[in-house]
Amino acid sequence: MEGDAIDMKELLDILNKVKPGIDYVNEKHLVSDELIDSLDVMTIVTEICDEFDVEIPEKETEETEVEPEQEVNETEQRQKELREIIEEYNQQKQDPDYYYLPDQWDGQKLIWQKSGDRTGSLLASLAFFAAFVVMLKKAKEQQEEMTKRAEQLLMDYPSLIMKFTLLIQAGMTARKVFQKMSTDYMRNRPKTGRYAYEAIIIMCHEMDSGIAELEAYRRFGERCGQMKYKTFSTILIQNLQKGSHRMADLLEKEALEAWDERKRKARVLGETAATKLLVPMVMMLAVVMAIIMIPAFLSFYG
Repeated sequence: MEGDAIDMKELLDILNKVKPGIDYVNEKHLVSDELIDSLDVMTIVTEICDEFDVEIPEKETEETEVEPEQEVNETEQRQKELREIIEEYNQQKQDPDYYYLPDQWDGQKLIWQKSGDRTGSLLASLAFFAAFVVMLKKAKEQQEEMTKRAEQLLMDYPSLIMKFTLLIQAGMTARKVFQKMSTDYMRNRPKTGRYAYEAIIIMCHEMDSGIAELEAYRRFGERCGQMKYKTFSTILIQNLQKGSHRMADLLEKEALEAWDERKRKARVLGETAATKLLVPMVMMLAVVMAIIMIPAFLSFYG
């Protein structure tokens, strides 16, 4: 009993050392009352084992080596079974010229079909993409053509209005002036063509075919589409309607304004060209500097 008391005293010393301040003699529910936790329990067990040289035998378990089973996907397993069924089915048919497919499998009806050919979809996608690219290219070409047409009309307007004014001041009627301008243009017609003079030719054909002169002038302004030409056609229409004797003065004023506008346009184009030439000039300057400086550096360090 004395030995037991000593052992109990040592045990209490261990408990108080691990978790002091607890009445281990009277407390009956240390864990359920959360007086000690799992970490305290492990520490107490370790201290007891070290103090009393106690070994807690490990539970002997029968070691069974479990080979890891190869996980087979359910779909792959069924495909494997189906291939085996097809092979057996063809072996039963014993026909080397054909390959047979079963109608039923595992009580279920089988429906066979060829795998989808995506060549058509690919070709359709390529055709759609090619059509889209062609449409973009045509739209860009049309936009460039419209811009070129507008610039050409503006550049031809000063010379056209000036020539028209001189012929009017010489005593010719507006219709005769347009016929002369059309004839002169047709005699020396360039390959690319000039939109303003092409519109004059169409206007002359319309008047020769019976369309009223006033309507032909209105169509000429609409056909050119530029505000300058619409103003020009308006002056011609007012001259027919009101018989204005000041048409020559109005045309001369319009011609002067057109020449001023052309000068401003030429100045802007010149500035744009100078800006575009800046990069090549800088590159040429860099080449010249390299030609001059490289031999100097080589001779200096050599």
